[in-house]
Amino acid sequence: MKDQRIIFKKDNCLHVFRYGKTTNKKIVNENEKIVQSYTFSIDQLNYVIDSIIYNTARSFKEFFSLDHNNCIDCPFSANTSGKVGLCYTHKPNQYKGFISMLKSIAKEINYHTNNIDQYNNNHLVKILLMSNNSYVRFGTYGEPSKHPFELVQEITKVAKNWTGYTHQFTKHTEFAPFFMASVHSEAEAQKAKNDYNYRSFIAHDGKLTINGVQCPASKESGFKSTCALCSLCSGNNGKGKKDVKINVH
Repeated sequence: MKDQRIIFKKDNCLHVFRYGKTTNKKIVNENEKIVQSYTFSIDQLNYVIDSIIYNTARSFKEFFSLDHNNCIDCPFSANTSGKVGLCYTHKPNQYKGFISMLKSIAKEINYHTNNIDQYNNNHLVKILLMSNNSYVRFGTYGEPSKHPFELVQEITKVAKNWTGYTHQFTKHTEFAPFFMASVHSEAEAQKAKNDYNYRSFIAHDGKLTINGVQCPASKESGFKSTCALCSLCSGNNGKGKKDVKINVH
């Protein structure tokens, strides 16, 4: 039986790999189990722990404002933009899910982050077993390039298929085989390809003529597939060869 959740620490982040279902029908068919990865800042975890210990109210805005270490300089992060709500993860349902997960982890570690192990080979082995012949969604929340490179590389060897997106493509070219550069114009996509060897996932306003495959799991494509079935967004080593585009909703 596969582990349901594996956690570790690295680079002042909590890394979570979770095997289970999702209610997002765009991602996968109903009742199918998948692997999803998350990175939270240790500050976000401590914020939740403190709210439990001191019985204080939590703030949607304050939680997401602590995303410096896990979202880095993503233009949609709260620490970069100074705003909460720009990222598609900044929604009430996602927020509730993140808080629920972190509350469960807080209990698991007895409310102390020192009880979380740093990344080691045991995590690698367990996550590979979890990912074997499963669809893996890298970066359900947070920046997936924060994950150990070796871990991502080995997961893609055993997974049925995978998807992943990074705003850190200019700094982490090593992830080009596995992730898409997350960009917002054709010029950015060309730069990602020419300078950093990345395929791109282009989120645009729908008014531009942009080369690339229209996301089959998008509204404008009539949701004719799911991310798990399509998996075009899997870097240079995955299924696709062209860039993928989607309208911003």
